[in-house]
Amino acid sequence: MRNVSIVTGPVVPGTLSEGMQFNYGAPPRMRTTRMRETLLGDAEKSIAWPRRERVGLVFDKDITPLEFLEEILEARVIDSPEELRAIFQIPAQMLTCRPIGHDAEGLVKVDRLADEDAVLRHALILGLCGPSFYDPNKAVIWTNSRLSRTLDLFEPGRFYADN
Repeated sequence: MRNVSIVTGPVVPGTLSEGMQFNYGAPPRMRTTRMRETLLGDAEKSIAWPRRERVGLVFDKDITPLEFLEEILEARVIDSPEELRAIFQIPAQMLTCRPIGHDAEGLVKVDRLADEDAVLRHALILGLCGPSFYDPNKAVIWTNSRLSRTLDLFEPGRFYADN
């Protein structure tokens, strides 16, 4: 059994009991506010990372991205997504990726009547994007998840310290 002492007198400032009096009672009400702001793509801010490109394929629900693209490659007699590098011009330097919504302007809507060149170019770029960076020196990797991403690509520029 432990000895317990009870303070019955007034609380003296600076004592442990003063701090403990705020540990009891109802918790304070909390309010949650979500904020979204970006420094990317705005030359007026203190960071200059201009948006280089917006890429993304928005597929109909009945289309599987990987199967759809493999059908296009087969119809064009292209053996590998790597061969698309010789057909399409893509950014030559590393870029930073930022996910965006599927309803943003500039994305390619994919259905059976879509422009195949636009679809293949976006698919090539998406295949070169990892979680955070686009790297044209990496191997093209296509998965349903990668091909379903929608991204803004930013070119790293100056920071406020570079001004």
